[in-house]
Amino acid sequence: MLTGLIHKIGKKIPHIRRTRCFCLGAAKTGTTSFAAMFAACYRSAHEPQPEKLTVAIEKVITGIWRDGEVAAWLEARDRELNLEVEASHPLGYVARWLPELFPQARFVITLRDPLPWLKSRLNFHYHKSPPEWLRYRDLIWSRWHKGYNPEELVLEEMGLYSIDAYLAQYAEQYQLLFRDLPEERTLLLRTDELSESIDRIASFLGIDPRTITRQHQNAFTAEDSVIDFLPEDFVARRVDHHCGWLREYL
Repeated sequence: MLTGLIHKIGKKIPHIRRTRCFCLGAAKTGTTSFAAMFAACYRSAHEPQPEKLTVAIEKVITGIWRDGEVAAWLEARDRELNLEVEASHPLGYVARWLPELFPQARFVITLRDPLPWLKSRLNFHYHKSPPEWLRYRDLIWSRWHKGYNPEELVLEEMGLYSIDAYLAQYAEQYQLLFRDLPEERTLLLRTDELSESIDRIASFLGIDPRTITRQHQNAFTAEDSVIDFLPEDFVARRVDHHCGWLREYL
């Protein structure tokens, strides 16, 4: 109890950072829960300032910003937010800058099996449209959308992107993370094992496991699952085509 109190006090001392952690797994892989696990004792946030984040990531993806401009934005953002733990999947697109700019930082990659991830992603996109994220959605998935296969025309009627668009972005996220983050400073966690990994996380970050709490947030269950409208064998083929290489990490 005393440990928790001390850390809650430490959370309010802005010039002290007791840890520095970026969680960069794809959306719907437990990043909301990861940030919440630290919220009681650390300055922790999940995808803060989404509108500003979208504008910046768009400049990175489209090549408008040069290396120096990306670095300057990240450093200014870090000073403003002053976080100890951040879970923001869009930062995957700037993963190659993070290790050098923040040499004390450690990185966590949350990874979910592609099929349940796709199911969750489709349901969330169909039923939820947070206005602050609409521009970002169009940015990262429209880049991969090349039209619809005959088996998935129902997705067009639902206002969703193609299966290929979602899976190509999912694969891209992890290709960037596995390529750009230093292995010795990175911890890979399966989404379904997140709440049972407190000791591993604490050891990796060098912090007291009692300052981390089990959380399960942002879960969304739809009465009718979008993926059930699609042929099972078609979905399986597309998952294997884009994400088969991820099996070795799962």
